[in-house]
Amino acid sequence: MEKYIHWLQQQGKSEHTIRRYKTVLKEFQQWYEGMTGGVPFDPKNVSAIDLQDWKNYLINIARIENPKTGERKKLTISTVNNKIESLKAYFRYLYDTGIIKNNPASSLSVQKQQTPLSPRWLERVEKNKLLHYIDDKEKQKKNPWRYARNRAIIYCMLHAGMRVSEVVELELEDIDFANGYINIRDGKGGKARRIPMNSDLKHALSLWISERKTKETNTNKVFVSQKGGNLTISGVNNLFNKIRHDLKIEELTPHVLRHTFCHDLIEKGFPITYVADLAGHSDLDTTRRYVATSDKEMKIAVESLSSGRYRQTENKKNKGE
Repeated sequence: MEKYIHWLQQQGKSEHTIRRYKTVLKEFQQWYEGMTGGVPFDPKNVSAIDLQDWKNYLINIARIENPKTGERKKLTISTVNNKIESLKAYFRYLYDTGIIKNNPASSLSVQKQQTPLSPRWLERVEKNKLLHYIDDKEKQKKNPWRYARNRAIIYCMLHAGMRVSEVVELELEDIDFANGYINIRDGKGGKARRIPMNSDLKHALSLWISERKTKETNTNKVFVSQKGGNLTISGVNNLFNKIRHDLKIEELTPHVLRHTFCHDLIEKGFPITYVADLAGHSDLDTTRRYVATSDKEMKIAVESLSSGRYRQTENKKNKGE
């Protein structure tokens, strides 16, 4: 292992990359010894079939635990490919230095990325339906505290594009009312960003902060449970389950509201780079999915280039007149 680490350093690999390679190698060794009934790991005995079995294990069986929620999920294709590349580097080192005569990883291929599905966002009618639901004054009279909290949660996603994890981790000091910003200190991939608050969101958060003070709590988190503790992702999902049931919008989720935020900004003509910064996207290709995705929007976009002279004639044809 020490010689391998030294070789990686000579290749100019960063400390982060070296740590990742070491971790993957240890994981593979544990998997190999488990599969062989405790036979000590020896790279000279590893076959191409062993490596393919390991790849299948990563894709179909291996799970990773979310440290915040405890939820265990399958590895993403990106994670699988990183592990494959790490192990291929190890066997390439063994082969190049003459430790092994044949490289069993030479035929080990990375997993092809699936084409991402087009994001789902709320249509205008659905969005208005949701806003009418959460702004219902009867709900406010019945339970002002819960009304203000739930309304502020929805607005954070719909008007600031916040992820559900960012909503539950938001702290009071992260809201800058004086300058009109929300500070996301630890977004996806550890990426920080600052989101401007529009007047609707600012009002919703201000109302909630006032209501929040009416109950005793022992946390600095913005959103709390009715018992005074931290609101969890599970708690937010329960809220969405109820709204989904009441409004009969089957695909209403926190992420759909985030998609709606991005889509609406793009539709209003804001640059992709601007939307990417607000959403915390590290890859512009992620943001490009919101550009004229639907057939209807693409038709409208192309029609906007026409002179308009024949538009009335086309409309009559479509109506069968």
